[in-house]
Amino acid sequence: MSIEAFTTGRGAGRRQSYHASLTPIPAAGAPAQAAAAATPGPAAAAAALGFPVQASRFVPPNWPFQPLPPPNGVSPFRYALSRLLSAPDVQRITAAGSMVVHTVGDTGDYRGRQQDFVAELMMADANDLPDERKPAFFYHLGDVVYFAGDIDRYGDNFYETYKTYPGFIVSIPGNHDCQPDDPQDGTVDPNKVPLDGWVQNFMSPDSSRLGSLKTGAGRTQLDLPNVYWTFTTPFATFIGLFSNVGETEGEIHQDQLDWFKSELAAADPALALVVAVHHPPFSGDTEHSGSTQVYHYLFDSFAAVKRYPDLILSGHVHNYQRFTHMVQTANGQAQIPCLVAGAGGYTRLGKLHKIGGRYPHAPLQLGPDLTLEQYDQNNFGFLRLEFSRTQITGTYISAPYSLASEPTGQAADSFAVDLVAKSVTTIA
Repeated sequence: MSIEAFTTGRGAGRRQSYHASLTPIPAAGAPAQAAAAATPGPAAAAAALGFPVQASRFVPPNWPFQPLPPPNGVSPFRYALSRLLSAPDVQRITAAGSMVVHTVGDTGDYRGRQQDFVAELMMADANDLPDERKPAFFYHLGDVVYFAGDIDRYGDNFYETYKTYPGFIVSIPGNHDCQPDDPQDGTVDPNKVPLDGWVQNFMSPDSSRLGSLKTGAGRTQLDLPNVYWTFTTPFATFIGLFSNVGETEGEIHQDQLDWFKSELAAADPALALVVAVHHPPFSGDTEHSGSTQVYHYLFDSFAAVKRYPDLILSGHVHNYQRFTHMVQTANGQAQIPCLVAGAGGYTRLGKLHKIGGRYPHAPLQLGPDLTLEQYDQNNFGFLRLEFSRTQITGTYISAPYSLASEPTGQAADSFAVDLVAKSVTTIA
């Protein structure tokens, strides 16, 4: 069945058009997950301190692994910034010597207006930045529309929300983007296909098609090549993974894992390397925790290929957290920042574990190779990243939620990644 048929209609028979990718890697089954959770690693010392950052036991998923839709492009599923921006615009970014990017996840919760609040924060930041530092794009970290990625909610909770946002928005899917309808959330559509809303709006065969007619928004759909894909830009390579439908653990099967290793090996060594995956490898929150399985998928792949990223981005958890994970590479020690940026609009922010009855003071050393550098669990916000040839500078901008006045964002965290020294520094 063509991708056109997949994106423009619904029907139970359309499930047969999925490529089933049903053979998990050994760590994907329940027994292996339980064994992996017990394996000593960077999370063990944190758990011993009373601050768990990964799931300590296997939690059965609410939904089984959801088969993936047919790709919209050919392997290796790469997409260049020049597909979005004109040649002069790309040249201006290159000539400026740096590229600014916005990123956050977990936005489209229709129960409140927190998503609008964060969108206004991002728009204010974009407007305040000088012309040579305007954001090149917004990289969405998944859970674009709650609770099951419904097509009919995209108008109000994506296109209207970002109606005046000045840049293109690219995305990886989150677990709620591919969740089947849940009777606890309302009427069940028996013909719903998981991921159909995300596919229609981000894997469209026609990138000139307006995403919403009823809102009057001028934003068009995107023609991304797959649910997992590589974004090539003048200053950074973004490898985006799809970690499927689990609420606690992410799940990635062998075909995607093989692709991931190949893309790690192929990534330009002269550019920053960013890996994005919805489920975070580390999180100190009380609701989701970090995904033990995603940690193994990522770091086992890095070790196998001998290529480590300069930055790992995740959503899923509804707050901001920045960890530094120290790893030993062939070239010596490297510090890898692992960021959770999921306070983009889900109406309830997630809280961290307490130590001795109090929320932790950051920075918090969680073991010889893991540090919680900073967090913000009280405010909604987004992350601004600036890439150059030698450095990534990150600023988390947030504000107390209010619709009574124009939001004024403040920097809750700032850091710099030295791409040569492979080190991370907190900026006071």
